Amino acid sequence: MNNTTLTFNRIEDPGHSWLEVPVKMVRDIAEVFDQITDYSPIAKGNWYLEEDCDLYTFYKAMTDKGYTIKWNIVHVNDFDDYYRSIKRSY
Repeated sequence: MNNTTLTFNRIEDPGHSWLEVPVKMVRDIAEVFDQITDYSPIAKGNWYLEEDCDLYTFYKAMTDKGYTIKWNIVHVNDFDDYYRSIKRSY
């Protein structure tokens, strides 16, 4: 059983949140790539896992593998604006 603690950014706007996770981790470690919905966008190699279903899917898969998941809260005014700024920074 794994006992590694991983910390991710949880991006929150006034109405919702998304967990910023490397796509490679969703695919290769959590192995839930095919379970993530279209509500979770991808930018710069990270998947922004929407809180209502995708965040939990990833969280459960990782904790079932023995990982401890923590997050830093990052407050933004509007996630769409935040996400657009990430995409523009390529």
